[in-house]
Amino acid sequence: MRHLLAILLILSGLLYAAPSHALDPAIGITQFKHTRWTAEDGVPLGIYALAQTPDGFLWSGSDSGLHRFDGVRFEMVPAPANGARAGEPVSALMAARNGELWVGYQSGRIAVLRAGKLVDRSPAASDRWVYSFLEDRSGAVWAVTGNSNHPLMRYASGHWESIGEQWGMTRASAWGIAESKDARIWLSDRFATLVLAPGERHFRDVGVAGSSGDGDNEGLATDRSGRVWLSSSVSGTRRLPQPPLARPEVPPFSSVQPASATHSYRTFLFDRDGSIWGVTYSAGIFRIARPDGLYRGENPVEETFTAKDGLSSDRALAILEDREGNLWVGTSAGLDRFTPANVRPATEVPPYSRFGYIVMAARDGTVYAADSDNLYAISPRGATTRLLDGLHNPQALCEDASGVVWFATSDAFFRGVGQRFERIPTEKRRSFLDCVATRDGRLWLSRTRGGITLFENGTWTESLPEGPDGPLKVTTLVAYRGGLLAHVRSQGLVYMELPRTQVLWKSDDIPGGEITALRPVAGDVLVASVGGMARLRDGKITQLKRDAPWLQGVVGIADDRRGFTWLLSRAGIARVSRDALSRSFDDPDAPLQAQLFDFDDGLKAPAVTGYSKNSAVQGGDGVLRFLTTDGIMQVQPTRLARNRLPPPVSITGLAFGSQRLRDPTSATLPAGASRIEIDYTALSLTVPKRVRFRYQLVGVDDDWVEAGNRRQAFYTNLAPGDYRFRVVAANNDGVWNRQGASLDFTVPPTFIQSMWFKGLLVAAIALALWVLYALRLRYETARLRDRFDAQIAERTRIARDLHDTLLQGMQGMLLGFQALASKLPRDASLRQEMERVLDRTQATIREGRDRIHLLRDPEASTMDLGESLGRHAQELAAQHELLCDITMPLPPRPLQPAVYEELRQIGREAITNACLHSKGKRVDIRLTYSDTGVVLVVQDDGIGIPEERLGVDRHWGLTGMRERALLVGATLTITGRPGGGTEVKVGIGADAAYPKH
Repeated sequence: MRHLLAILLILSGLLYAAPSHALDPAIGITQFKHTRWTAEDGVPLGIYALAQTPDGFLWSGSDSGLHRFDGVRFEMVPAPANGARAGEPVSALMAARNGELWVGYQSGRIAVLRAGKLVDRSPAASDRWVYSFLEDRSGAVWAVTGNSNHPLMRYASGHWESIGEQWGMTRASAWGIAESKDARIWLSDRFATLVLAPGERHFRDVGVAGSSGDGDNEGLATDRSGRVWLSSSVSGTRRLPQPPLARPEVPPFSSVQPASATHSYRTFLFDRDGSIWGVTYSAGIFRIARPDGLYRGENPVEETFTAKDGLSSDRALAILEDREGNLWVGTSAGLDRFTPANVRPATEVPPYSRFGYIVMAARDGTVYAADSDNLYAISPRGATTRLLDGLHNPQALCEDASGVVWFATSDAFFRGVGQRFERIPTEKRRSFLDCVATRDGRLWLSRTRGGITLFENGTWTESLPEGPDGPLKVTTLVAYRGGLLAHVRSQGLVYMELPRTQVLWKSDDIPGGEITALRPVAGDVLVASVGGMARLRDGKITQLKRDAPWLQGVVGIADDRRGFTWLLSRAGIARVSRDALSRSFDDPDAPLQAQLFDFDDGLKAPAVTGYSKNSAVQGGDGVLRFLTTDGIMQVQPTRLARNRLPPPVSITGLAFGSQRLRDPTSATLPAGASRIEIDYTALSLTVPKRVRFRYQLVGVDDDWVEAGNRRQAFYTNLAPGDYRFRVVAANNDGVWNRQGASLDFTVPPTFIQSMWFKGLLVAAIALALWVLYALRLRYETARLRDRFDAQIAERTRIARDLHDTLLQGMQGMLLGFQALASKLPRDASLRQEMERVLDRTQATIREGRDRIHLLRDPEASTMDLGESLGRHAQELAAQHELLCDITMPLPPRPLQPAVYEELRQIGREAITNACLHSKGKRVDIRLTYSDTGVVLVVQDDGIGIPEERLGVDRHWGLTGMRERALLVGATLTITGRPGGGTEVKVGIGADAAYPKH
């Protein structure tokens, strides 16, 4: 079974982890990036134990309890176990292989942190300080305690066992404990070193004498090969012999001698590069690089790091190497971290030069560096030689075409070939900024007071060039073509073939107004200014149109052997692709990305500004060196530390209202909760502030939100529903954990937001609309009834008047005509004609009475529609000698009175037109009642109706038919028939035609 994080042995100091980078173990402890946290940063004081669990959290046990650290925040674990109070002092920690955290207390109590809860696992016999834990290969847990009756205990198969005399342990103390590759358990009891073989239950003495109780505590640790080492502040650090057991006459073993002989408790570990790191109770920390060299004839040295060097306290109590290769030290006053640094102090030149430094790379790969008092040469193999000492303020350093090195101080001038330098007498003291040798062998030196001095064949020529107010102020100077390229403050970028000068770039056009560095590159010159960078090519200046901070105020430019250009600026040291930088001058949209190395990478001081010399060089050893205000820093491009581990991501809190859930995996919020705060973190402890986050609340955020290094997300006005919050993160080197972490939570609705309330609201609105509709319907019905009553009254009046006047008068006239007709002979043709007219008049009077009856009672009908139309057709057909035929394929149905009347009038008009105007011989009438409605068709075989007459408004019969059809919602079509004749078709739907029951 593979484990992301193997056995952690706190206080014994062993940690296995997959390396994320490899460093040269020979580098000194001072070349690591050191960071510390103290009480001002919220660190718990008195840290006795450290551990890292597989989720990436760093755990500390201290006088104030158990805390966890994500690189930014310290959080106390509030959950006590078995009645233990919150904040109870913790003295031992161990991350087990199954991910559980074992916690030992100063009181002797033991607990296990499992799934965020502390479970008590205290042995009955333990009542004193728990010093350390060890989980062996079988899964058993060993605990070293301060109880003299039970100094060592073992937990296996769910119960504790005290390891005493029956196990071969006769003394009342146990200190260091470790397990070797062959599964042997090694134990130091201060007087002797004991070993327990696999499967045995009895420790045996290996014959290695201890410190004999002289106050020193011996620590044990296992190296990467599985061998156990012992370290003591008295006898030093050495590897223990392999069993079989050593004989008493074995001579003393070789050891790495301690840096100081003070008696002090020690515990240590082997880091992933094989170096030893250890803590002492009173002398800070120690480190031994390549300790295995002790057995190869080498002489490893123990170096120390104390409070004088910046450690939070000399009382160092715990040490741990995390999954990313950082070393953590817990002290009585804080927490310290040592990170493998990409930018390290150059050890060849002492730090803190009072007059600063100058540096120059010669063509043969030698790097010359000078501080305030000495000149050094660093060979291409990395060997450093001090060439000159007793100097006063070195100022200028350059090489001519023949390989001669020229070196000027404030009071002397030197000429060097190889590593031999000779002093050249001068008639007076001069103060220079820089020197440049041109191809013709002449040496040019820029002066602090202005102007350029020429040295040629032992002769000095002063103050070139001259300006209107004296010597021109030259700050930056390089050889270019056959002359010099310089920045002159009053003019700008100037090309000089003295005494002639040519301004190539005016001061007013230079971003920031001042050029800070010039770097010839393959015929071009990179020009750095306070406000950016430009390129000089064939006399033309092209500015780099980028606003990146690492391009502002560049004072050092150097190329490595891997295709990168390095820039030293106010922002730090930037590495950029050489080809990408070149393309960016011609194409402003070309991608240009840089990796920035700053104070988090080991840079200890800012760049030197206002100095004329290029502040970055590469030597023959491939190492880049940069000038800063506090020393020369170096970068080894081929051994850059890179963090390749994607950071574990955790959601640490969910806050709503006054409540906060710790480490939630899912949650149901109170009904109506609309504002929440989500805390999250990523466990990359190398450079936590460079960790970048993206998060998304599914259903709210359309896309990922770029959060930068912010570790909180806020949401307001959340609607009720189910939500999923997702967060991903990248470490300091941009390696992303794409899986990240997620949190599902639910916001229940309040009663007002619930579906029940919404349903009731919809029902209430529907009921209100129905009531309004009913009221409106009642109102409109009442209005129609009133109008209908008024119409009935009016029709009754009209009917009464017609009956009392017109019909009575016509009846009287009819009687008069009948009297006249009776006086004529019966066989007289006139009498017969008059009787026919009188019969027709009588029929008209009957029809009038029927119409009057309908006026009085609109719903009354004396005959159905087909019968009424048939009678009318027969009367007209007899008069005009036509054949009329009416067909009804289905039984008739009752019609709405208004529909009946309008269809009857339309049909009578159509029949009358066919009989009077068609000049045909036949009229066919078809009346169809069906479930879909009523259709009336009147056809004739006459001459038809011309097209031009169909749309004429003055044809009142047709117009009246259309109006009547429109009145009841019927459709009317009048068309010509193929072969002659006319068809009138009127139809009305069932809903409008038939009465509603």
